[in-house]
Amino acid sequence: MSNRKKKEALPRDLEIRGAELYGKHLSPEKQRALLIVTLAACALPMILGVRYWDQIPEIVETGLIGPGGKDDSLPRWAVAFALPGLMCLLEAIAHFMLLQYQKRMKIPPAFNRMMGRWGFPAISVLFCSGVILETSGQGLSWNFYTPCLLGLVLMLLGSHMFDCPTDAKLALRFSFTENDPVLWKEVHRFAGWLWMLAGLVVIAWAMLSADTTFFSALLALAALVVPMLYGRSRAGRTNG
Repeated sequence: MSNRKKKEALPRDLEIRGAELYGKHLSPEKQRALLIVTLAACALPMILGVRYWDQIPEIVETGLIGPGGKDDSLPRWAVAFALPGLMCLLEAIAHFMLLQYQKRMKIPPAFNRMMGRWGFPAISVLFCSGVILETSGQGLSWNFYTPCLLGLVLMLLGSHMFDCPTDAKLALRFSFTENDPVLWKEVHRFAGWLWMLAGLVVIAWAMLSADTTFFSALLALAALVVPMLYGRSRAGRTNG
């Protein structure tokens, strides 16, 4: 191979390696899991829309002026359903774009990396829910946002744990998994699903109920402990 071809091949090799290290090379199973979980998270504010439908004005003033000087006020259905629905659409597009970059083994642009698979769910849960609460006269409070933030953190941790490598700095390092690669993979996959689903439940409960602090804390604690119990159980069956 000539020096010129070597120079041309080197940046491409570095880009492929960078794409792998950046964590965008996901298995089909994890792609499906993240698509399901993130789309569900984007849609959760619709629960608030149904819950406070009667309190939301039929026409919601935005204070914005559209083309031609027209008022850009939104109808009630747009606030309750269209805004979270838009986040679902954008999230699906983000997944598709990241998948295309993965197939080409290229590192996504900065915006795609920033929004990725979690930017639009966070916007939907925090911003779209806030709009519904404000327009319905409920106001914003930490009693609502605390479990929402906790749920998002649980989902992010679950995404990381789903296919966590053995050399990861953040991992479930139990004595019974350290020397058992199969059990390591099984326990982390179980924790990944559990934590992502637990995050969804915590957020959904915040949308359904005003009193969520105790429930959210209890569920989060249980979700953190269960993978250890599951791993011990699996290790006992294997050794037995």
